[in-house]
Amino acid sequence: MPAAADSLRELHHLHQRAKALRDRLASGPKTLAARQAAQASRAAELEAARKALHDSKLQLKKHEHALSGIESKIDELKTKLNLVKKNEEYKALQNQLAHDNTAKAKLEEETLLVLEEIETKTAEVARLDTEANKFAAEVGALARQIEEDAVAHRKQLQEIENAIVAAVATAIPGQEQDRYRRIIARYGADALAACEDGACLGCFTALPPQMINDLINGQNLCFCLSCGRLLYMAEPEIANTRRTVK
Repeated sequence: MPAAADSLRELHHLHQRAKALRDRLASGPKTLAARQAAQASRAAELEAARKALHDSKLQLKKHEHALSGIESKIDELKTKLNLVKKNEEYKALQNQLAHDNTAKAKLEEETLLVLEEIETKTAEVARLDTEANKFAAEVGALARQIEEDAVAHRKQLQEIENAIVAAVATAIPGQEQDRYRRIIARYGADALAACEDGACLGCFTALPPQMINDLINGQNLCFCLSCGRLLYMAEPEIANTRRTVK
């Protein structure tokens, strides 16, 4: 049975809807993967901040240990200074005491700087941790939404694929179905194209007058001689059905 333009138009529409659903099914995991990569990047940034904070705390312990050691040394020097009797020894102890006090002051200054670093890094870790948790929750919600959408899309796609099978059985004569399947394999959802103003809208090549006649009259399936797409008349031209091109 000859295929009517409206049947082919509907078949083309079904293929386009199926493609849109497949694209959505494919884009969901890609979107999720991109967000998960961003989540991993944030987690790495948080881990780096935690390590930096840990290193600063270790540095603080080293400074405190060094400061404790130099304070003990200073106390010992003060004790010796009170016991020494020789002037030369006294001066030597005073010089050492002055040197150690300078070292102590430098260590105290460095310790204060490390304490400031720890305070800043602690705040940074807290900020990054809050943001990472929020982002992880968003990614989790996105994953759930994508899965829910995918279930609905797969159901719709199955319904459309069933409709395509039915439409092909109605619109494509048996002897032309192998050819139809070949162009579907080649072009996918764009395997069909409308004819408008005497040209194929798939490749924009002008069609022979006889082919336009066949399309108008709906007597035979018509395939573009240039790109091979299955053709149907564009909707505005349906009103001219069964006219003859001269």
